[in-house]
Amino acid sequence: MPIINSFSGASARGLGFTAGGAGLEVTWSPVPAGTPFTTGAYSGIDFIASATVTIAGEADFEYVVVAGGGAGGSFPGSSNGVGGGGGAGGFRSGTLPALTGSVSVTVGGGGSPSSFGPIVSAAGGSGTVSAGGSNPGGSGSGGTAIPGYGAYATGGSGNTPGTSPPQGNPGGTAYLHPIPVTWLAVSGGGGGGANGSGVQGPPVGPGNSPWGGGAGGSGRSTTITGSTLTLAGGGGGASGDFSGLGGPPAPGGAGGGGRGASQKSSAAAFSGTANTGGGGGGGAQTPAPSSVGIAGSGGSGRVIIRWLV
Repeated sequence: MPIINSFSGASARGLGFTAGGAGLEVTWSPVPAGTPFTTGAYSGIDFIASATVTIAGEADFEYVVVAGGGAGGSFPGSSNGVGGGGGAGGFRSGTLPALTGSVSVTVGGGGSPSSFGPIVSAAGGSGTVSAGGSNPGGSGSGGTAIPGYGAYATGGSGNTPGTSPPQGNPGGTAYLHPIPVTWLAVSGGGGGGANGSGVQGPPVGPGNSPWGGGAGGSGRSTTITGSTLTLAGGGGGASGDFSGLGGPPAPGGAGGGGRGASQKSSAAAFSGTANTGGGGGGGAQTPAPSSVGIAGSGGSGRVIIRWLV
């Protein structure tokens, strides 16, 4: 268990790990869960796994808490349709005053919440295989388009449950062109990101080609560690290619969002990047199952804290 005032047997002040307030010590366990850092007048810990922080003394703690991103919509069977991108994990930041004693840190895996003490960020909404399906979350998943459902499939709502300021944004709407052969024209909505909504799948069909899935919503940037980190980007929606008109893979949002699959280029979906809370890309499927039909998983979350030296 690292002790801030005597880290690795070296001078704490020389390493920059002295904390504000006489006699204040900050420790955490297990050790591999977090990496200590300093930036300006602050010391901090960057957690990529769950841990317990013990504060001997009292201090105000700034935090960034990012939940795990949701998986994209998937079509593992012989169904025509395209999945929406997974929503990014909720992104919350702020300050908890006068903390002391033991404080739990939970870093969620894909589709799981993260927390620092009483601050909880909700998991990103996962894409579905349901007709017109989507799910709410920290950020919502993109809509899924399946033939026979209708022209639109609304994305899931973001900031669910509600926080102030909002922890995320809604997913984009999928598009299913209402022409006689509807399965020729589908595009999945992008998953919502912490800083922007998922993009609607472009209208498709006659006069609207080439087309593809909607891009994932952008993530949010923070400089809590002293460097700029962009976290919690939404996953890209999938693009079908049932008539040869499909477009390129839809990109995930900045901040770890995975790209969507594309039947046009036989490109598989990407998972959200680990420790960013990025949503997974949506999968696309034709009657012949393939790896393109498998959606990307959501990226694990992250918790970063710091306090004045």
